[in-house]
Amino acid sequence: MSRRLLVGTFTTEHDLLEAARASREYGYPIVDAYTPYPVHGLDEALGLKPSRLSRVCLLCGLIGVGVAMAFQQWTSAIDWPINVGGRPFNSWPAFVPVAFEVMVLLAGFGVVFAFLGVSRLYPGKAADGPASAVTDDEFVLMIEARGAATDTEAVLQLFQSHHAICTEEDDEDETAPEPPARNWRRWNWVLGGLLAVTVLMNWTLGSDPSRPNAEFLPEMVRGVAGESFGVHAELPRGMVMQTPEPGVIARGQMPLHYQATPKDAERAGEELTNPLDGNDARWQARGAAVYANTCQVCHGASGKGDGPVSQRGIPPPPSYLAEKALKMKDGQMFHVLTFGQVNMASYAAQVSREDRWAVILHLRKLQKTGAAP
Repeated sequence: MSRRLLVGTFTTEHDLLEAARASREYGYPIVDAYTPYPVHGLDEALGLKPSRLSRVCLLCGLIGVGVAMAFQQWTSAIDWPINVGGRPFNSWPAFVPVAFEVMVLLAGFGVVFAFLGVSRLYPGKAADGPASAVTDDEFVLMIEARGAATDTEAVLQLFQSHHAICTEEDDEDETAPEPPARNWRRWNWVLGGLLAVTVLMNWTLGSDPSRPNAEFLPEMVRGVAGESFGVHAELPRGMVMQTPEPGVIARGQMPLHYQATPKDAERAGEELTNPLDGNDARWQARGAAVYANTCQVCHGASGKGDGPVSQRGIPPPPSYLAEKALKMKDGQMFHVLTFGQVNMASYAAQVSREDRWAVILHLRKLQKTGAAP
């Protein structure tokens, strides 16, 4: 026995939803819809009942909680009770994490297997109907033409009014094909082979506790770990910890292609710019803190070079309010902080690059609020 189907093919999910809603309003019997991916609201448009998978999920989750709590109660308070810090053996708050994980595990597996069972899906099942051909990039709606009660032309016109790219009539045979006969003899040979392999492995490995079992790649199980600063004859230079190869750059530390020379200081002023935002209060505060901890002892709180060190016999550094300092570019200041200049040593090892740029923001703030001598 066959039935006549009216098929409409659409390019967007919106057109499919609108066509399905209109078909229900006109009372056309919808057989099914095929989509490349789940379409939100399609089940309501087709008039499908709410899924019962949520109940299966709840039931499996409750089973998971019950099994996990019971298993932990049995192991901790009945089978092997251990006094840990004086807590009770059935300390259920400690059971919650395991119970939660088992709940999620069984709920997830339960929903998946319930869906496969209800949908009659199993590994190797071939797709039937138009799903295998159209669900790559198209949306299909199928309506059954039940004799004279269904106006075929009206249905096809409805499809076209909702931007269907293709409409057709198809005859489907409702007689279910007979399942192919299974070759049980082949399965018997497979099961017999597995049984023979199991018996052979049991005989080879044995169960005698006085004789160790056969080991496969024992060096992977009993590998000797080398000490970080130890020696190893098979490694280059006979050391476990190898020196970096020439040209290796540490993560987050891009190289600076400059030398500690006045010429490179001027070049840095032309090529480098401050990557930090001067209007960001966070960097202003960071620059002030680093300046107070590292620079203020020599340069003073206002940057005039009147720090405590200069008041105790050390030559004072130049003032940051002087004309030369005011004309220095940010990149040149960064070069001075990184490579040093005259009596000032390099602070690259004490202050990170980011903090050096933050200090320069604070120096600019001091220059704006101070007056040149």
